[in-house]
Amino acid sequence: MIPEYLQSNPYIRSGYRYGLNFIGCLFSLFYLNNESINVWSHLIGAGVFLYFFFRDIYIGNALPFLKSTSDYYFFLLYTFSVVICMFGSVLFHLFGCMSSRIFADFLKLDLCGIGISILGCYLYGLHITFECYHDWRIRYETIIICITFIAVIYYVHAVKQYITRNIHISLFVIISLLGFLPGLHWYCLHGGWSNRFVQHFFPKLFVLYGILGVGTIVYLTKFPERFFPGYFDFIFASHQIWHISSLCAFIWWYVNGIELLQYRRRNPCHTLHK
Repeated sequence: MIPEYLQSNPYIRSGYRYGLNFIGCLFSLFYLNNESINVWSHLIGAGVFLYFFFRDIYIGNALPFLKSTSDYYFFLLYTFSVVICMFGSVLFHLFGCMSSRIFADFLKLDLCGIGISILGCYLYGLHITFECYHDWRIRYETIIICITFIAVIYYVHAVKQYITRNIHISLFVIISLLGFLPGLHWYCLHGGWSNRFVQHFFPKLFVLYGILGVGTIVYLTKFPERFFPGYFDFIFASHQIWHISSLCAFIWWYVNGIELLQYRRRNPCHTLHK
């Protein structure tokens, strides 16, 4: 009998692991189960961002202009916020089957990782785009730090209410959508679409939200397994699609952040309004 705390998605009928010890969970990395894609997608994701760290930040060959600037620390913050999120997710999906208590403990870690990664995304983006508007950047950074902190505390204390169903991500989705507010403000501060910097950056924001939007809608609607129960137990389930879309969004934000920072370096503040 599958423990109730593992049955968060009624449309996933098989492939569950339960009653495993630590070694058994590690061994489950090497055979297909309904958590395999969830674990490996973010394990690979953590590896990708560690590669980014060594290539761009530690060695610095790709980003020599980062040295001795505040940009260095924001890239470092974002990179490791994603790594923390990825590893938190891996630990939850890999070891959560051991017991309901371990499930709850690692769920808290997973939720904290999501909050940290959202915060890292915001601070990274605000630093790049509001470099010429220091006061507004500080205001937005303060607001998002406070909101994220409250959200993480709320979810950590509410974990016991979510053990028998999917992690409720609505609040994190709302926090992510709030990014449109500083985005629109930034659009106005730079004079709208006639500004070259706006033309270069603004579409990238919509691509980011498009990637996240697809993953979020699939996750919340439990598509496609809702319509074909039992057929997507191992691959292409909604949670797996959400994992892949979130990783793609993180990579998109990182790669384009580098491009945008290079653009800003070539076009200092006094030229960005033209």
